[in-house]
Amino acid sequence: MESISYDILPLLQLFLLIFTTLLFHIGINNPNLSSTGDHVPAEGVDSRFAVFIGPKLGKFLIWIYTLYEVLYLYLQAFSPASISTFSPQILASINPLPLIPISVMGYMLMIIGGLGRIWCYKTLGVFFTFELAIRSSHKLIKTGPYSYVRHPSYTFACILTIGLWLVHQRLTNFFPKRVTREEEELAKAFGKEWTVYALKTKRFIPKII
Repeated sequence: MESISYDILPLLQLFLLIFTTLLFHIGINNPNLSSTGDHVPAEGVDSRFAVFIGPKLGKFLIWIYTLYEVLYLYLQAFSPASISTFSPQILASINPLPLIPISVMGYMLMIIGGLGRIWCYKTLGVFFTFELAIRSSHKLIKTGPYSYVRHPSYTFACILTIGLWLVHQRLTNFFPKRVTREEEELAKAFGKEWTVYALKTKRFIPKII
């Protein structure tokens, strides 16, 4: 019986991609709508867009992009020869990055941010709304993540967004290529001095990467 040959890394990335996209979907999904008995202060058009339209648009766009990346990674794992047909050179700039340190960091941030948002949803329960609303039975919650900071859901939303930005190449499509080119020129200019410096000094975060 002929064994099936496939690359495990694209499959691992496929799992991470779907898992983090689900977390993003949940993390920007309004868990509770305000009711007629709630006090809802008037807000501007920008706030209403952020509450009603922005999350729906964000979920739609990220799933479209994720579907493309899922198909690409599936072909990379099981049928590498067909990638050039599925993804011509003109689309190369939006192909998913391999599991390099900066994309792995993006996945980690999305997991932390997404799980953190879910933690906030669970802690506040019915009191968590995207609309600015005070319910008739409202209580001041000071447990869970709210025992550490007053607005943890925004902290986790920022972490989730930065992770999304890294995973889906808004920064990383440019940075790795640019860093590689800069380091090539620095190596030419400074030779051994650059080599010693590069061995001792990480690229982006001290002691990490």
